[in-house]
Amino acid sequence: MNEIFQWVYELLKWMAKVTGFSYNEINIIVYYIIIPSLFLYLLSRIIKNYTVVLGFIAFVIVTLFFIKDFKLFSDNLFKQSVKFLNWFEIIGLNYTQASVVICVFIPFLIILSLLLYRKKHT
Repeated sequence: MNEIFQWVYELLKWMAKVTGFSYNEINIIVYYIIIPSLFLYLLSRIIKNYTVVLGFIAFVIVTLFFIKDFKLFSDNLFKQSVKFLNWFEIIGLNYTQASVVICVFIPFLIILSLLLYRKKHT
């Protein structure tokens, strides 16, 4: 799991460098905007109704409009995300393991499930 964590960490750091965003900002953009948007897009394709994904995008745009300092917002939300992931120590997962399970494996399984479901029902 350490290798997966390190690979994702390096990818996010690279994305931060390329875009000019901080690591925390990229982390929030990827895990709170891009990945949920992808889930909703795939789900919308299955149910053939794009209202949910369009509503989410509108929600994100309006929310971003009201955030005065995105870096500060991202830093605070990232800290809360770290606290959440550290909570999994209760069941024996350290921060790295919880990060890989919650932020890599579960999103991958959801995306794979949605893609397979869509393929099976087209």
